[in-house]
Amino acid sequence: MDKSEESASALSFTDNISIAWSKIDYQLDEAHLALVNESNESFLRAVSAISEFSKETSDSNPALSHELARLDLKLNLLLDLVSQLIYSQLDIPDISRVTVSSSQVDWQDGNVPEPGSTVFVQVYIQRGTPKPLCFYGEVVSSPDDYRSGWAKVRYLGLSESVQVWLDKLIFRHHRREVAYRKSSSP
Repeated sequence: MDKSEESASALSFTDNISIAWSKIDYQLDEAHLALVNESNESFLRAVSAISEFSKETSDSNPALSHELARLDLKLNLLLDLVSQLIYSQLDIPDISRVTVSSSQVDWQDGNVPEPGSTVFVQVYIQRGTPKPLCFYGEVVSSPDDYRSGWAKVRYLGLSESVQVWLDKLIFRHHRREVAYRKSSSP
């Protein structure tokens, strides 16, 4: 692994988002993992499409860029309104401070899984979207982490394409955090 791959894999983002988990008592098989990976890849592609707005058009055609920006705002407003309606009807878990990295998800809560267990985790990474990123994971928290209410869950069985899309999402969030910190500092 070269330096750029190493630094990219060390990126993470932290946000106040909903997270849920359940302990599983069955053996994971390729069929379970394939279904979860297929759903996650589709979801991460959609999140990427929603999050991106091409700035290339502004240089060549400012009028078109302005119109696309206006349509983007309208679409985002529509998505927000529909999401609020759906959220009010679903049993979305409470918000926790969650850190998402390329290899695992960490969070603190009063009820966390025991170290060494295998869990199914749902992380609502796209605010306003009632569909979570779902994955199986191995709880790698230390006994001290567990006693203090910290969970550290390493992903199990993510496909290569899901890992690529997840890394893109993490990089985008990280880049936004850096930009926000720069703009808020004097």
